Amino acid sequence: MVPMTSSLPIWKRLVLRLDRWSQHIRAEGLRRGFAECGRDVSIQWPVVINGADHLRVGNDVSINAFVHIWAQGGVTIGDSTLIASHVAITSLTHPQDSAKFSDSVVSKQVVIGSNVWIGSHAVIMPGVRIGDGAIVGAGAVVLRDVPAGDVVAGVPAVSIRRPNP
Repeated sequence: MVPMTSSLPIWKRLVLRLDRWSQHIRAEGLRRGFAECGRDVSIQWPVVINGADHLRVGNDVSINAFVHIWAQGGVTIGDSTLIASHVAITSLTHPQDSAKFSDSVVSKQVVIGSNVWIGSHAVIMPGVRIGDGAIVGAGAVVLRDVPAGDVVAGVPAVSIRRPNP
């Protein structure tokens, strides 16, 4: 059981308060760099966001620790979306027919709808659109669009439950 904060020695309480304050300051700095950022966006440290000026985040979004987002090609995250820890979202890739992969980059926008739940360790690839109310299972690699309300899982991600008509 985790001890109550008030039962901790004062130095530990101060360290915990300093850590919370530090996380808040870092997350606020990230939010200011976004192309758009809604209200009540929670970002748990550490996260890596490249191309934050191409990232649009809706209201009431939760981005957990160890998430990596490569947003240079454009990433939009809708309202009330939950992104679990260790998720990777990328809008960048390399053309398969390139003579030297490091010499070329292809960008494709990623759009994640509202009220989407992305499970831990999922990977969202460039050009993917995830519909409102969809669920992406833990560890899934999403290569294709996910319809609204669908539940996908696996490598590559496939539908395991469709919404009721």
